[in-house]
Amino acid sequence: MSTVTATATAVAPAWKPSVLGLGLRRTVLEIKLFNRDVLSLVLVLFFPILMLSLFGSVFGDEPAFGAGPNGEGGITPAHYYLPGLLALSTILSGFQNLSNYVATERFNGTVKRLAGTPLPAASYFLGKTGQTLYLIGAQTVLLLLAARFLFDVPLPADIGQWLLVGALMVLATAAWATMAIAFTSIPKSAQSASTLAVLPVLLLSFTSGVYFPFSQLPEWLQSVTNFFPLRWTASALRSVFLPAGFEAVEPGGEYAVPTTFLVLAVWAVAGAVLARFAFKWPPQK
Repeated sequence: MSTVTATATAVAPAWKPSVLGLGLRRTVLEIKLFNRDVLSLVLVLFFPILMLSLFGSVFGDEPAFGAGPNGEGGITPAHYYLPGLLALSTILSGFQNLSNYVATERFNGTVKRLAGTPLPAASYFLGKTGQTLYLIGAQTVLLLLAARFLFDVPLPADIGQWLLVGALMVLATAAWATMAIAFTSIPKSAQSASTLAVLPVLLLSFTSGVYFPFSQLPEWLQSVTNFFPLRWTASALRSVFLPAGFEAVEPGGEYAVPTTFLVLAVWAVAGAVLARFAFKWPPQK
């Protein structure tokens, strides 16, 4: 009897998956669930292409941006707007869409039900962030393919430039995603969350160099917008996709890529801290 007891006592506790492992599983589930909503998937993935087509139609397909006095040189509107639209996708999916998804699940009882399971809060948010990265990755690929084959926009051939694009998109997404999670503690309903999330996106998209040169803004507005990630992300992406010489219209005449990474890292960390204290995971009973 004592031998049986000793053997039972020596049995190791059951293995439990890590927070990261559960987060990866949650990511797969979130992606599967989102892919079933075909209409939302199409709208999210093809919105940047729609915007690029709109600018190409409004401004034409002739080289106009950066052309000399004699009309020579310059790039097409689609070429000029491509990096700005890539940057815009990080705030649209990373902040606006993600905050809507989390707020909806917060108010329809999904979060409360999940809190009653062994799923850690961190794994839930890793799943949502993973879904967001999936959407932004798909958006980026589709937008680049459309730019190259529909609008004849030249793309960089240097692998280092592509690594820079990937790092910028991932870090910008992380910054906006953490802020989106913290933001969802403010609205009092899913409807108000949807409305409130649109306001900063609209304001920043028109003041961060997405639609026109950032240096054309009043200095006081530049100072305010410099505080947010979108302006830096758009500028750093322009360093990859625009020809030499276009940095002259950036503040200080440079793209300031190292500063961009610093700003994005600070926002990602600050957002994570805010999310940790602002979003209350319902206690397990």
